[in-house]
Amino acid sequence: MDGPPPLPLREQKMNSEEKSFLLPKGPSRLPVSGLRLKRPASDENEPPKVDRKRARGPLDPTKRGGPVTAAPCFPKPPPAAPGLRSHRQAGGRRRSSTRTRGTAGVAGPSITGSRRTVAAAAPKPAAAPAAAGGGEKKRAPWDLKGQVSDLRAKVGIYKEKAQGLAGENEALRQRLNQLEGELKQATARNQQLEGQNSALALELQTCQAQATESLQRVEQLVEQEQQLQETIKSQSQTIRELESAGRKAREAKEDLAAQLEAREAELRLAQESLAQRAQENEALAARKAQLEQKLHESEMERRSLHNAVQELKGNIRVFCRVRPLLSSEKEAQKPGMSHLRFPPDDSKSLVLSKAEESHVGRERKEDIVYEFNFDQVFPPSSSQEEVFEEISLLVQSALDGYHVCIFAYGQTGSGKTYTMEGPDCQDPSTAGMIPRAVQQIFRKAREMEAKGWKYHFTANFLEIYNESLRDLLVLRPERGSELEIRRVSQCTEELHVPNLCYVPVASEHEVLKLLQRAKANRSVAKTNLNERSSRSHSLFQLRIEGHNANRELHTSSVLSLVDLAGSERLDKSLSTGDRLKETQAINSSLSNLGLVITALSNKEAHVPYRNSKLTYLLQNSLGGNSKMLMFVNISPSEENFAESLNSLRFARKVNECVIGTASNRK
Repeated sequence: MDGPPPLPLREQKMNSEEKSFLLPKGPSRLPVSGLRLKRPASDENEPPKVDRKRARGPLDPTKRGGPVTAAPCFPKPPPAAPGLRSHRQAGGRRRSSTRTRGTAGVAGPSITGSRRTVAAAAPKPAAAPAAAGGGEKKRAPWDLKGQVSDLRAKVGIYKEKAQGLAGENEALRQRLNQLEGELKQATARNQQLEGQNSALALELQTCQAQATESLQRVEQLVEQEQQLQETIKSQSQTIRELESAGRKAREAKEDLAAQLEAREAELRLAQESLAQRAQENEALAARKAQLEQKLHESEMERRSLHNAVQELKGNIRVFCRVRPLLSSEKEAQKPGMSHLRFPPDDSKSLVLSKAEESHVGRERKEDIVYEFNFDQVFPPSSSQEEVFEEISLLVQSALDGYHVCIFAYGQTGSGKTYTMEGPDCQDPSTAGMIPRAVQQIFRKAREMEAKGWKYHFTANFLEIYNESLRDLLVLRPERGSELEIRRVSQCTEELHVPNLCYVPVASEHEVLKLLQRAKANRSVAKTNLNERSSRSHSLFQLRIEGHNANRELHTSSVLSLVDLAGSERLDKSLSTGDRLKETQAINSSLSNLGLVITALSNKEAHVPYRNSKLTYLLQNSLGGNSKMLMFVNISPSEENFAESLNSLRFARKVNECVIGTASNRK
């Protein structure tokens, strides 16, 4: 027989297995020689089925060239790989055994994962020899040679098929590699497209958001457009109105231009007039400066002349005042004040007369007459206003910078407190010298402000009781240790009282309140000569500091207003105990006051200021260029004739004293 001998079945199987190793890993729908298909999962436990071959008819000895023999039974090919099986199942199992068909169709592998399927049509294998049956007879079992011949013919056909299938397999492998490359490219392209798709999706979302925002913006723009159209309409109306107003404004401008020209002409005239006025103002300013200088010079001259007048009148002056009779005194003294006489033509004289009887018999002698002359004598009919009018010029000296001291002297009950402070009722017509002096000081200070003067005032009020200093502006339980008089410094003779209450005051009302407080705290007591007798010397002091910044002038002075305690004769007052001690202290201080005034009048080297707290405290207001005024108050009662005579004699000695005229201004 022609052709190579058939290989043993084991070698065929090995060759088919080696060829199966060359297949691609991907699934394939092509049959693989030497491999047997797996049974379905449902048939695994069943015995293999015996392939039933068709009975062949007897071979034609003329065609086969030998006797007809029975065909041998070949073992079934091994089951196909799982990949091939899956491809066969995916292909719908459309192939049938080549033994039962004359032709076999090979479907190309199905490629998934790139959204498309590539199918390759396999070439048709050579037609198998016609199966025995029908007209072909089956060889007899004994025709082994014919059977072998048939088998060799089949083997040749199978070899041709295998060669054809190997070519197809190689072509399919190449196609598979190509498709795998295309698959990789498609996968990469797919990934790229998916990335682009994601980016485009994000971009689409962004564009959609932008589109939404743009749509909203468009809607807003539409609304704005509508608003702008309405605004344009209103603006158009406004423009028309403005154009009309502009025409009117132009007309008004023309009118204003004409008015401006007229005003400019007036302005030029006004400027010329202003320049003239400026020259006049300069002249007036120079004139004002001259007048201010003259005013200052006249003020200084007024002060100098005023002081000269006061010095001519005397730095120590004495006024005598006689109080009216009390109701009880009028009944006891029927003839009235026959022992007192005021010459009608002389307001500075006072005459006391007293009838003196003979000690030998009843023969009456002529009246003894005592005539006194003072700077001013005030009869009982004189009012407080008339009395203050005479001392007002002296109070002005305190504002001009001179120390001024005004005190009332006299026996108890002679009207000293009434003269200095006034009655308890706050009636302006009966106000005493202290409130009137304070009112004048503050009134004149306000007038001096126009001349550039500014004043500051400090008030204090104390009493000297039994040679002890007491602050009348502090309640007795609040008083501390005893007050002492000290010098301000070693280089000055100015004195002050440490721990004394010094109160800054800015108006006369504040001072009057202080006077009421001090009056309530003063020491008074009842004696045989006076139901309410002052048992101490009260001293009100108002320190005055004046400044003129324009002229760099400064003045400092103290206005001292003193209500002395009443002098008493012990044989009439019959004082005992504390009253006796008070009377002795009062009489002693009054005597020392007389000694100081006498020493000043005689210009003695040593003036005994320190013999008494009263004179020591008034040291700055008694000597030098200080102004001093003493009220000698006497009683109109005839039974007090002796005390009145003693008071008038003391006052005359004081009136005869002369103190120097040195200036105290800084």
